[in-house]
Amino acid sequence: MKTIVYIIIFLLVLVSQGNLLSQDEKYKGAIIKESNVPDYELPDLFTSFSGKKIISVKQWEKIRRPEILDFFAENLYGKVPVPPDAVKKSYKILSEDKNFMEGLSTRRIIQVTFSNSQGSLDMQMVTIVPNNADKPVPAIYLVHHGSVKGGGFNLTNGQAYGQVHAGVPLRQLILRGIGLVSSDIGELIGGDARAEEMSGGIFDLFYQQGQKITQDDEWGMMAIWAYGLSSGMDYLETQNEINTEQVALLGCSVSGKVALWAAAQDKRFGMVLSNTTGHGGDAIWRREFGETLDNMCEWLPRWLARNAQNYKGRVHEMPVDQHMLLASIAPRPVFISSGEYDYWADPRGAWISAYNAMPVYKLYGENVAFKSEKQPEVNEVIMKSAIGYNLRTGFHGTEQRDWENYMQFIEYHFMKIEPRSAHEIFYPEGKLIDHYPNMNSIKSILK
Repeated sequence: MKTIVYIIIFLLVLVSQGNLLSQDEKYKGAIIKESNVPDYELPDLFTSFSGKKIISVKQWEKIRRPEILDFFAENLYGKVPVPPDAVKKSYKILSEDKNFMEGLSTRRIIQVTFSNSQGSLDMQMVTIVPNNADKPVPAIYLVHHGSVKGGGFNLTNGQAYGQVHAGVPLRQLILRGIGLVSSDIGELIGGDARAEEMSGGIFDLFYQQGQKITQDDEWGMMAIWAYGLSSGMDYLETQNEINTEQVALLGCSVSGKVALWAAAQDKRFGMVLSNTTGHGGDAIWRREFGETLDNMCEWLPRWLARNAQNYKGRVHEMPVDQHMLLASIAPRPVFISSGEYDYWADPRGAWISAYNAMPVYKLYGENVAFKSEKQPEVNEVIMKSAIGYNLRTGFHGTEQRDWENYMQFIEYHFMKIEPRSAHEIFYPEGKLIDHYPNMNSIKSILK
């Protein structure tokens, strides 16, 4: 018996070592030194593919922006395919708790159903909004793959300042007068998302008769998830508690890539909060720093459209780069957060992208408070700007200070109030408020 156990353990070790070796291969040869970044030239924002110079907002919106987004859709993220017949959406409230978090908020779980003659598919959403607000509130739409159904938006501990399992500092968010939304966009994809043949989930509603794989220019996983976010916005437009002109998409890592692509396509999203998103998100492809297009095509091929393979080894030939994606979101505010040591996501590439998106924001007359091309110092926060920015100490992921920046950015741009510290929220006017604060502390800013 012991011999069998030892053999099993030995085989498990071999398997784990094989996985580690494959992961080593994924990172092998990655550029993590600035001295190794190749020479490159960014495509000009204001020169169209045909060579026409763009000099006005009208030309940007009629000529340049559409061709940029079309290229991204056809060659990188993938287009939403045309289904055999229209996909309809319906909504059902599964639960409602009007006394959530000691009466501070109302939490609803909603089921979004997609259906056509091919079948149907459900996606769950959550909305958490302040109680007693006198008008619709701004909200963060957290890009999360599958945590609503799994209880990710339950409180971790009633004494823990309203923290939820998904990592949101909910009590502070609600006390600032900001709501929260999320949806299980991961439910849209069935089967093995890396397989050549993909079926189940949303594919079954969109595939034509006999189709087993996506067409070369059709959506990859990120575009599918972006479709899920826009579908969530469709639901928000049916309710009255959240101001649908003040919904800020917040995404980290691949979720941040999805947030940026969703907002670029769907102007209903009023803001994007991008956190350590890297290439395919807020970082410049041409730098080839950290994760590259080649790496993504090799290890995560279904994240992108199949056409992305055409630019494997040819990234400098693309007529677009990610500064153009950020510029396509203008004039809506964007906040870029990077971790100082998150080399895989290329923090410097994110800054270069943000800086080079600035001219389009200025074309719209928006203020971008960048003083020079030089990357800001670590932990310097650029807040009062149409493009916010922070390179913080640390690594990959969303940290508490990121949340503080995002909430303040929303206050400044959506609520038109001076950004407030956490201390001001929990100790208004320097006074200790009730351990379970009620809505009186925020009603003045909700009127």
